[in-house]
Amino acid sequence: MSTLLAADLDIAQTATIASAAVAVALVAVVGFVGLGFYRARRSTVGDAAYRALVERVVEAETRTAEAGTATAGELTGLRTEVRGARDELAEVKQRLTELERLLSQIG
Repeated sequence: MSTLLAADLDIAQTATIASAAVAVALVAVVGFVGLGFYRARRSTVGDAAYRALVERVVEAETRTAEAGTATAGELTGLRTEVRGARDELAEVKQRLTELERLLSQIG
């Protein structure tokens, strides 16, 4: 009877160890699946944030390009005004030179 009792105890111990190993394996699988879902979720959130950042950068580049075009137009206008002022100044200098020449002939 003692061998039968010892065999029953060995089976009970083996069953306890096996059920504990299955429980640990199940917890590990559930943990790894949960970690995978967590990482996938974080990756999706990060990707969405990255896409939003890219959209903001594109908008900023568009505004910068528009501002650059507007500035170039303004500079072209200023350049035209400066050339006109330079031409007027040259004309005034020429008239002043002629006036000085006339005054030197009179005086």
